[in-house]
Amino acid sequence: MIAGTGAVTTANDPNSGVTGLTTGVTTFVWTISNGTCAASTDTISITVDPLPTVASAGADQTICAATATLAANTPTIGTGAWTVIAGTGAVTTANDPNSGVTGLTTGVSTFVWTITNGTCAASTDTISITVDPLPTVANAGADQTICAPTATLAANTPTHRNRSMDSNCRNRSSNNSKRS
Repeated sequence: MIAGTGAVTTANDPNSGVTGLTTGVTTFVWTISNGTCAASTDTISITVDPLPTVASAGADQTICAATATLAANTPTIGTGAWTVIAGTGAVTTANDPNSGVTGLTTGVSTFVWTITNGTCAASTDTISITVDPLPTVANAGADQTICAPTATLAANTPTHRNRSMDSNCRNRSSNNSKRS
């Protein structure tokens, strides 16, 4: 070894192993000699890339829109990239951990945040974005003027979501006080 870290396990073996390598470049020299002749040498460099930052794609989301914002971690080592692996949607800026997503439709779309660095195995994490269907547009029916203590409501029937009628009834009293 002429630079860096590491140890050759068997110096005279052309297929020797090397141990103790750390991040960075280590240079070794292979020398073949024969008696009084000039030695033949060649060097080899082994580069050890640092492992990429562990990917975190953020929390799954449930929304009622065609757009969303992703929220992954920013890599300190390596480069991150978003990809769509299921469903719909387009990532607006693939290398931005906080990229927008457009074109989402009702259902589940799955995105993967991948952080790579050199020859190391990639670090990945997945997020699902569920787009709920928009509720049916509410129509409570026509206003009513009646002379009875009961009435029949005529609201539309929803095709999506829960339905309920808000019954915030208020007592109305008239103030018949005399003026002087």
